[in-house]
Amino acid sequence: MNLTEGFKIGAEGLNILFNMGLGIIAGIFIAIGYAIANRGRKFSKNFVITVLLMPAIMTVVIPFIATDLKKAVSLAGIFALVRFRSIPGDSKDILYVFFSLSVGIVIGLNNYVVGFALTIVISLIFVLISILWNVDDKQILKITIPEDMNYKDVFNDIFDKYLVKYGVKNVKTSNMGTLFTISYWVQPKNGIDTKAFIDELRTRNGNLNIILENPDDQQVPVL
Repeated sequence: MNLTEGFKIGAEGLNILFNMGLGIIAGIFIAIGYAIANRGRKFSKNFVITVLLMPAIMTVVIPFIATDLKKAVSLAGIFALVRFRSIPGDSKDILYVFFSLSVGIVIGLNNYVVGFALTIVISLIFVLISILWNVDDKQILKITIPEDMNYKDVFNDIFDKYLVKYGVKNVKTSNMGTLFTISYWVQPKNGIDTKAFIDELRTRNGNLNIILENPDDQQVPVL
């Protein structure tokens, strides 16, 4: 076989390139929808890049495995599992992964109207839910204090300054009962200076341990 024949682009190759371009456009819509739905919250920029490029990748792969549905479904599952075995993240991100994969598969099978309808409708639903449902961006704040400190209302003035809502989750002893660790459910105000918030708490608890984390970080283990 002539080596140059491998570089020739036929009708099928042009169709794949066309689909790849449409996949990139659809991925941009998905990424923008994800960013808008998560505005004011911390999210991974790398994940945004993932959902942006995944439809384009799938449009290239699908034509080569379209005759074997089992391979296509298995590939989609592998992509999703790799993401969630790599880093912890928001539990709804797995839905974005399958959303992005599905759009790429549909466009890769030349169903352009269905692919872009899926992209627009699902993206709008995510954005509307984030606006109308107004999901609280709750985090877990763990503060260690000496056993002789009365933790009731001791941090309230600082909480009122930096938080929208807060409440005690649990209290437990540590270090042979010489320390207490109080866990709070908290919802930070938009745009707060997290370092300043923690610094003020440190001056109140004697510079002992303070941890501020997302609840999903505990629910999604790194395997």
